[in-house]
Amino acid sequence: MNTDVEELLREGMERFTTGVRAPAGLARTALRLHRRRLAVRVAVACGTVAVTAAAAIAVTAGTGAPARTQAGVAQARTAAYVISRVEDALAGEHLVFRGHTTGGGWGPTITWVYGARTRFEEFTGSGCGHPLPDGSCTHKGGSKPYLTTGDALIHGKRYSVYVTYFNRKWSASPGWWSVPASACSRTGALEMGGPQIPTSHWPAFIHATVACGAATVTGHVRIDGMQTTKITGSPLTVRIQGGEARAVREKWVRVQWTLYVDPKTYLPVRMSSSNRTFGGPAPSYVFTSVTDVQWLPPTAANIAKTLVTIPPGFRHVKSLADQ
Repeated sequence: MNTDVEELLREGMERFTTGVRAPAGLARTALRLHRRRLAVRVAVACGTVAVTAAAAIAVTAGTGAPARTQAGVAQARTAAYVISRVEDALAGEHLVFRGHTTGGGWGPTITWVYGARTRFEEFTGSGCGHPLPDGSCTHKGGSKPYLTTGDALIHGKRYSVYVTYFNRKWSASPGWWSVPASACSRTGALEMGGPQIPTSHWPAFIHATVACGAATVTGHVRIDGMQTTKITGSPLTVRIQGGEARAVREKWVRVQWTLYVDPKTYLPVRMSSSNRTFGGPAPSYVFTSVTDVQWLPPTAANIAKTLVTIPPGFRHVKSLADQ
């Protein structure tokens, strides 16, 4: 596990509770919510949380399986149709993904993806304005870049970097963020519960996720005049353990997500997600996001936006805890 993220987990979760319950400013809340999302991801990767409940998925193979209802048969046929169509939907493999995410309690974010390259940038939002060096809001001026994380090329080598604009610092560690191949695993499902760090192979992701029963086709929705196929992920409930549970003062997190995809290419047009914490002494908290997606031509300018650039004059620190 990335040691920078370990430190982020410890430092971020210690400060999380007051930030999310009574935020001093939108920008500071944005950072803490982002850190919380990363902390849950790290906890899952390290095996410190365990899935204890999930939405029921009907299992029909094997002796003694329950009989399928008409709705179940229809859904199985729909899934088979989607799987067969997705196998031919490869048009987006060489396009640049741009996702604009909004949600309650933080500024907008922009995610860029091309192949294995990812850049996630968060802004303060107009309600926060220009941030102070400690990350708090001034409520003056317009929306400003707040933080960015993702892949960077430093002296010809690839690194995972974390940049905070409000105090002009950055840290790096060798390697890069990996993304799940599907939402079949608990890690993949949890990834879909926040502002998604998306896969670079959406048709394959959808194919695998529908095939394993972790998502179902639930209808057709028109978005901005375009007919889309609605694919809904199975809700997932995970127990929060140890220091994370004490920091957020809750025991469980429940993740839900939905994709709205082009029925011809099976590339996402819109994504919505939520995670709700509950079961502890603190009031239940719901974190939601909606991401509108553009697919851009792979021009040199668009591809360049998928890598993080360290701004001149920013100070290099050893770890995220120093930021």
